[in-house]
Amino acid sequence: MEAVDQALARANMYGFLSRLFIEELDEETLNRIKQNKELLNLFERTKQWDSFFNKDPKKLIEEELNVDFTTVFLLNVYPYEAVFVHDEGHIDPTATNPTFLFYREYGYSIDLTKTRALSPDHLAIQMEFMMTLANEEAEKLKEQDYKGAEKVRQIQKEFLEKHLANWGTVYLLSAKDMAETPFYKDLCEIAMEFILSDHEYISETLEDGQED
Repeated sequence: MEAVDQALARANMYGFLSRLFIEELDEETLNRIKQNKELLNLFERTKQWDSFFNKDPKKLIEEELNVDFTTVFLLNVYPYEAVFVHDEGHIDPTATNPTFLFYREYGYSIDLTKTRALSPDHLAIQMEFMMTLANEEAEKLKEQDYKGAEKVRQIQKEFLEKHLANWGTVYLLSAKDMAETPFYKDLCEIAMEFILSDHEYISETLEDGQED
């Protein structure tokens, strides 16, 4: 069941990252990170940031973390593929958005009314899509549908190469440079490294024909 556990772990990581990029931190999420040693160890700079542990959580969020989130992701480095890769720099919520077309091609739908995203190519929505695919892969493996699992892995690889890993890693470098707090610098770096390592993992798994 190693492959199942790996797929579920990858899904959880994509879900965790998606949550942190779609909206500002709340106290519940902040405390979850503080109290989970495994999660906290991912945030190298944040572990050394006194305010993260000693400042009142509400003040930390309102005075530092939310300010940084707004400055980076809402005002300066917009987390939308179309904005980042095209010279026009416009958010594209239309049915011709390449990310939307990818979702539709493989029978997936995204309900943007349940998120703060303005179009389906938002970084967090693309991560949520990868979470969905990784969970689907795990289900196929549990059912011993190895061909089905391989097909889902192929979709993940294609999506990373055409979309998330293609623009997201460069975007995250830019966002990291803009960020002021250790937390959001760490977050951008964690996400960038995870996307790259996940692409490598999927590619190797497909080459090896992993089935267990």
